[in-house]
Amino acid sequence: MAGFLAFAAAGASADDYQLGHGLDLGPLNIAGYSDLVARFPSKQQKSIDLDDLSLFVTGHFNRLFNPFVEAELTNLSLVRWGGVADHDRGDGDFLLERLYNDSYLTDSTTLRLGKMLSPVGEWNEIHAAPLVLSAVRPAVTFRNFSEYTTGASVRFADPYSQVPDFQLYFQPTGEFSERPRDITVHRYRSVAGAHVSLPLGLLDKFGVSFQQSKDRLGVDQTLFGGDFHYTLGKLTLQGEATYSDISNNGIRTARDIEWGLYSALSYAVTDNWSIYGWYEGFADRTSPSTAHDVLFGIAYRPQPAMVLRLEYLQNIGGRPVNPTGLTASWAVLF
Repeated sequence: MAGFLAFAAAGASADDYQLGHGLDLGPLNIAGYSDLVARFPSKQQKSIDLDDLSLFVTGHFNRLFNPFVEAELTNLSLVRWGGVADHDRGDGDFLLERLYNDSYLTDSTTLRLGKMLSPVGEWNEIHAAPLVLSAVRPAVTFRNFSEYTTGASVRFADPYSQVPDFQLYFQPTGEFSERPRDITVHRYRSVAGAHVSLPLGLLDKFGVSFQQSKDRLGVDQTLFGGDFHYTLGKLTLQGEATYSDISNNGIRTARDIEWGLYSALSYAVTDNWSIYGWYEGFADRTSPSTAHDVLFGIAYRPQPAMVLRLEYLQNIGGRPVNPTGLTASWAVLF
């Protein structure tokens, strides 16, 4: 971690460095992000955590060789106090988050080989804390599908037309550089899926997802999902919904159907300040009840690559994935 911070400081003094763009070194771009989070859950242990310190290395060499690596330190608890300690010690984990190569077969067709983020919804692909809506992540955007694919994907996308983007992906065996149990719920050994995204403007779109998976316990899952992002002046609407049919689940789950949805809006009060909120309903396979959560937040961006957030989440029913309480965060895209 110290080495990465030293590198970031050295990069910041370079004449051509721009926060949020990274540092260009010939065909390589070196960038990353940090996410410092203070959590104050009701009736639980409070903490200040380094949620993520990520390093991106992107190479642009030719049509066939364009590697990408993301490595990160995650889940590092700096201070904890009050409440009852949970099973997660917060010692931090070093993860190889992504490792793949893009080959541009044609101007509109890309073959990707390696470990990548699964294209289920918009949030999972955006991924980095400075770029998403809130510090607290809705459960439906990560909890009930394979967030990663280790294998191959083919994407058809024409940036100069309004034709829908289409992506197919496949993971034949287990996840490469598998994440530890304390930061993931399900471990998948085979994954296949597709995603279609219909552009509605420069940033707006509507997407449809499908994913077939099997976890390491033999549980089969078929997921259907949809997501949207739409802007009306200073108001932005976004959301995601998934429905999963679960089979071969034995007696370890409470239900054979798992579903979730969230709907959010944000309003740009000024160029630097915004307010936002979302509602989520999530029926986890391990819980007989459906969790309902409402979040309200305010964000300040002193510049586009940096955001400070203060938000409050209230659980209003069911067993929550995200606890009731206050969260503050400072996220920076290097």
